[in-house]
Amino acid sequence: MSGTRGPRRVRAEVDHMRCVSNAMCVTIAPGVFAHNDQRQSEVVDSEGGTPEAIIEAAENCPTSAITVTDAVTGETLFP
Repeated sequence: MSGTRGPRRVRAEVDHMRCVSNAMCVTIAPGVFAHNDQRQSEVVDSEGGTPEAIIEAAENCPTSAITVTDAVTGETLFP
């Protein structure tokens, strides 16, 4: 079947000016997010979790410090 797409790939970015080290993202998607030396979250592997888990992590960030985009189209998925 031509024109079919594979599973959605997403890219996450953490705004360190907004991150307050709540760690919900690390709890929800530990293969994607980890704390850096300043105890702020950062993306360690954009493909370390499902797109659904990455979006859930972003949705649960209390300061909306995580932006999720479609890795192919660049479309903003969250916020």
